[in-house]
Amino acid sequence: MKYVNLVIISVSLCLLTACLEVENDNKNEDIAQAIQTQNEILSSTNSSNNSGSPVASVTLTGIVVNALDGQAVSTTNITIIAADVVLVDSLNFVGGEFKLENIPANSDIELIIESSNDQFLSRAFFINTGHSSAVNTANDFGQFEVSAAKDMQITVINKTSGLPLAGLAFSASSHYGSSSRANKYQHHSTYNEANGIYHITIPKYLNTMVRASLDINKDGEIDYNPELYNNRNSNDLYFLSSNADESLTLYVEEEMPLTEIEFRITMIDASANIILGAEFFSTDSEGEETTSSFDTTTEQYVISANFGDYSRVEIPSFMANDISYQSASIELNKNDDDSLRVNISGALENCCYNIANTQIVELAVMPRVVNNVSSSLEVVIAANEVNYTDKSFSIFYSQAITPLASSLSLINTSGFTVIKGNDALNDVILPGTTLVSGMVDIPVSFETSLNETKLTITPVNPLSKGQDYQYNVNTLVVKSTEQSVDVNGDSLSFYIENNNDDFDINDVRLDNNNFTTNGQAITASNSAGDSSAPSDYDRSVYFYLPSSIETLQSFSMRLYSVTSDGVSYNAVRNYTLVRNGNPYNVSPLGLVKLAENETLINERLQTSIETGTAQLDSQKVYRASTSIYESDDLDNSENSLTFEYVYETKAGDVVTGTINIPVQ
Repeated sequence: MKYVNLVIISVSLCLLTACLEVENDNKNEDIAQAIQTQNEILSSTNSSNNSGSPVASVTLTGIVVNALDGQAVSTTNITIIAADVVLVDSLNFVGGEFKLENIPANSDIELIIESSNDQFLSRAFFINTGHSSAVNTANDFGQFEVSAAKDMQITVINKTSGLPLAGLAFSASSHYGSSSRANKYQHHSTYNEANGIYHITIPKYLNTMVRASLDINKDGEIDYNPELYNNRNSNDLYFLSSNADESLTLYVEEEMPLTEIEFRITMIDASANIILGAEFFSTDSEGEETTSSFDTTTEQYVISANFGDYSRVEIPSFMANDISYQSASIELNKNDDDSLRVNISGALENCCYNIANTQIVELAVMPRVVNNVSSSLEVVIAANEVNYTDKSFSIFYSQAITPLASSLSLINTSGFTVIKGNDALNDVILPGTTLVSGMVDIPVSFETSLNETKLTITPVNPLSKGQDYQYNVNTLVVKSTEQSVDVNGDSLSFYIENNNDDFDINDVRLDNNNFTTNGQAITASNSAGDSSAPSDYDRSVYFYLPSSIETLQSFSMRLYSVTSDGVSYNAVRNYTLVRNGNPYNVSPLGLVKLAENETLINERLQTSIETGTAQLDSQKVYRASTSIYESDDLDNSENSLTFEYVYETKAGDVVTGTINIPVQ
């Protein structure tokens, strides 16, 4: 076993002018060679630390305890890794307590705790060693929990075939902290084809989520649905706690095939008389509309609809025997016990009840009478999401309506427009000033259907991805009374995901927002023609990430080298930028390049705007701080950061590599 002095290794913490001697044995030959090379570099480099003063470091202490009872373990081995270099190699401690001296301050490390007697499962801890202004400042990290191992057996049954489902890959994470290297310490399942059982070894007394993607063919869509809804998270089959059963059986079923179901509906009034003159409509998943017929023998309205686990029939308002009836709808939902749940909206008795699951559904509906003196207007059904194909919004009203174009709108709530003082002669924006306005109006068209009771609003042009939108309906005219009704509040907010653009690691930029790039002003003068003379000085460096990170399942970058004014040093930091399919620790914002002496005015703006970067103008990017301060990368003085990176697409592809990014 070898305990390597990290002070010798870390260039970022130890810019020494003298060469450093290190024992070289076979086990640590690579490390010794790296240190020798580093000695040579350091001996020829003018260090900022010429005083010979001691380098800041910490003494890291803690105690390893069993997660079951909080008691110290009997013996443990500890390994520490930083920037791919093993600094402490399986050092043994007895009694749970450990003490590690000469650990560099403010460094991100991997601390791996292993059992020398199989008492517990290995666990990785990603921590920062903390601040120090002296040698071996004591930093006590308290308890490090570990747990005995458990072999979890998982059986997944395909309900359609009744056979075990192969092809899944279960994984679990029990590490502490975050790092781009966390996947290295995941627990992975194996599959026994003979008995159809997955085996995965996980900590017994640590709450650990075990999951497997249900998108087996990696096309972005799940291939199976879990029987129980709480066993699904996004596209994954999962269960939360590993502390329960030693074995688990889960049931899944293939995507529900659509079958045809026949509605036979009797329309009656308050005296139980049959009402004639109604019409029923159903729309399938491909937008094809079906209209009802009337069976004179049974006096029932008959209509067929596609059914998987949900179906809806709409009944537009109509007139019969000089009486106006308002719109209604019937929804069928499949229950867990295979029965059907009936929900009727817009009728006199809005009812919810269960019926047997049969291919013929017979119902009786008593529609509400519309009082023509009244101009009341109700929403029977409003879509809770936009149409997948054309991003339209539909609302089904209780009466026939006439829409007013001026009262229908679609707003890009996160977008903005830019007007500069020199854009036009006839605007009110003064030279030297730029107006950035939010809440952008989007042109729409509209149409009515179902006897003019259903309103559909559609954007005229394709909507931009990665943006938030909101439909609003304010005033409608009730056709029967020709009176206007304020329906303000009939709205739908939605987001258009950026799920098509491929992410490219080369689109990641670093910028210090100092209005210069390569030491020169990005924008030479403002919109009034006044010269701008910003200074190239050290400022906080930020990641600028394309909105295509929304196509990723995970994305981490690990800084391991900084070049500052041509001098390189090691600096280890971890950045998690996408987690569980969502941007993480990053902020969305818009970019507008302006001169430093331009006056910026915001109006109804719902997003932050940055004006001092060298990046292209954009409605949306993501930004995250690196916590590094640097000036511009110059032709004769390099300022750049070098990273390891790993990202996984939502289709399951994993990409790793290294990249050097200049500061703009």
